[in-house]
Amino acid sequence: MEFKDTYRIGLYEKAMPSDLTWEERLESAKEAGYDYIEMSIDETDMRMSRLDWDDGQIYDLLDAQRRAGLPIETICFSAQRKYPLGSKIWEKEAKELLRKGIIFARKSGIRIIQTQGYDCYYEETSDETTRERFYRNLEEGTMFAASHGVMLAMETMENDFMNTVEKAMYSVNRVNSPYLQVYPDIGNISNATKDVTGDLAAGRGHIAAAHLKETVPGKFREIPYGTGQVDFPGAIAKLYELGIRRYVSECWYCGEANWKEVIKSNRRFLDDQFAKAKEILTN
Repeated sequence: MEFKDTYRIGLYEKAMPSDLTWEERLESAKEAGYDYIEMSIDETDMRMSRLDWDDGQIYDLLDAQRRAGLPIETICFSAQRKYPLGSKIWEKEAKELLRKGIIFARKSGIRIIQTQGYDCYYEETSDETTRERFYRNLEEGTMFAASHGVMLAMETMENDFMNTVEKAMYSVNRVNSPYLQVYPDIGNISNATKDVTGDLAAGRGHIAAAHLKETVPGKFREIPYGTGQVDFPGAIAKLYELGIRRYVSECWYCGEANWKEVIKSNRRFLDDQFAKAKEILTN
């Protein structure tokens, strides 16, 4: 087996225009060489409304995947920024949002929900109360996910509360369930610590997948691959050593007319980084 066949890379939905049909998204990702799509359930009404789809709409989504020959396997659940699990104001809505996300994932055959490490975001300030509420509601949500066979995996964020694997592991150890793991974003970690590989090692045995994203100091989104600070070969080599074989290219469509070529180029870039990681692993 060739090294390239030992890992899989998905494409973040937002790397493509939002007005595409699901079949068009899936076909475009397949043509660009990706292995699956990571769906975005973000704060917009359009994407949050998916959680209210009836069974017929979900069957249509499953059928689009069958026709395109490419699956949707994970969800980036950034709607939790609007309704964080530690919020006093939005606690009821946050808990209901997570439950709906879990049911949607189970019905759609989606394996992993990348949950967001926000105890609060807009109206409130993080403190011991919001953090404890977050952990309590996260545990309750994890138990609900366990009953549906859906894994939750904490993303390392851009906030001080959970910007490293080490911090995310506090949640994992506290809940102590196989249905709660870590889903690190190496771009975010690169903005949080200089010791990216050391931080990744803190998640040994508990990392479900990883976001491969470029960042520059203080900026977390829409940075083209190869123009930022992230040591992709070093981070990938450490992740691979830790047994991680699932990755997502987290990049954004920014109005480019040649967006199809951009996502193809991004896949080639990442495969080159894996080839460099292999050299690190074999030396």
